[in-house]
Amino acid sequence: MLKNIAIGVAIGVLVMGGIWGLVHVMGGPDNASAELSIDDTMPGGNKGVLNLICELDLDLDGQLALGIKENEPTRITMAQIDFEKNSGWYQGKIAISESRAGTLTLMGTRLKVNRPAMFQRFGVMIAGEEFVVDRKTGSFVQTLSLQDGRNVKLIKGTCAKVIKPPF
Repeated sequence: MLKNIAIGVAIGVLVMGGIWGLVHVMGGPDNASAELSIDDTMPGGNKGVLNLICELDLDLDGQLALGIKENEPTRITMAQIDFEKNSGWYQGKIAISESRAGTLTLMGTRLKVNRPAMFQRFGVMIAGEEFVVDRKTGSFVQTLSLQDGRNVKLIKGTCAKVIKPPF
């Protein structure tokens, strides 16, 4: 008799667990996951300042297009996106610097920072600069707009959100 009661309790627990699982799977828009906004799913959200550390290289096609002969080593650099000021920058020799930050445009998971420019480098006139960071993949691409109408991808790499240590 005790054996039958134990089997009955076990079957009851299994049936209740199955019903509970079905209710949560078939729950519809009341699910907690449906309540997540894009701010909750994106690293850094769309508020405050997003600090990034990036590992960047010269893009070979861009290097050839601009006739850059010297090899630049991979470099680690900082980047920052300020959602409150709608601006961003990153460090480097050819960069959108902190002192002259570019304008931020949100494109889904991609953060695009651009600014007009007018300077000569590599024997060509540079009319604009931009970089795009994809928050989902971490990819970084910097593009120069040349006065002759060409767009040259010059720098590429990967970025990650800077997490401050607990000390």
